Amino acid sequence: MKLSPARQVGMMTAVEVLSAFAVTAIIYLAIFGVDNNFWNVMTLAFIVPWVICIPANFYFINQRKQLIELADRLKVTQEELQKVNQDLQHRASIDGLTGLANREHFIKLFDERRMNYHNNILMIVDADHFKNINDGYGHPVGDKALILLSSVFKRILRKNDLVGRIGGEEFGVLLPDTCHAEGEIIGEMIRHEIENTLFEPQEGVPHRMTVSIGLTGVSPHEERALPMRNADSALFEAKRRGRNQCVLYSPGMREKPRPFYEAGNIHNLAPVRA
Repeated sequence: MKLSPARQVGMMTAVEVLSAFAVTAIIYLAIFGVDNNFWNVMTLAFIVPWVICIPANFYFINQRKQLIELADRLKVTQEELQKVNQDLQHRASIDGLTGLANREHFIKLFDERRMNYHNNILMIVDADHFKNINDGYGHPVGDKALILLSSVFKRILRKNDLVGRIGGEEFGVLLPDTCHAEGEIIGEMIRHEIENTLFEPQEGVPHRMTVSIGLTGVSPHEERALPMRNADSALFEAKRRGRNQCVLYSPGMREKPRPFYEAGNIHNLAPVRA
């Protein structure tokens, strides 16, 4: 039970007075013995500490109370600052439109998570003919299309899978602890779900959205640039074959001509594809 300030002062003062009284009595008896002044001295030894200690203890308890209140306010402020910092870190790592990881955060988590498993799959997913949506209906409608794509990823992908927006209409997906066959199945699930998800740029005007997907295996310790290039080459092959496809990288794909953009741009800026 928490004591009131007055009761705390009373208890502290009583202990201090009794202690002072006992010490004074012992010292006086040891030096002078019981003489005519003994009880006068003991009376003063009892009264004076009360006079001194009561206001002093009130002061110290009040100061202690203020220090505790200050410490509590500092703790609350610290917690608020911590929440603000966490919110800022979250905003700095999340794409504001889709709610997915942004490019920098995706790459950071990609490098971390692929180290945990020997078999991983990287997918690069690119919306087909996305420029037609922006040019035909406007960029706000294009934003709605990107939000729709992100909702499909959130619905299809597993808990430990990583997805991020790494370009305008381009998304990166890491499937940890996944073999090639499983990766192709998940890629086809994403492609099929997007193709069959209703998108209406205008009310009553449906628009069929499709994506092309390039995927490749990722080992834990190979240079990041290698699987990125391989997935990018597989994505180009999916575009070359007519789009709306999921293509697994195979050796030799990087040697094919690339009319859309210079090879390797994915490591700097996301290429613009139709």
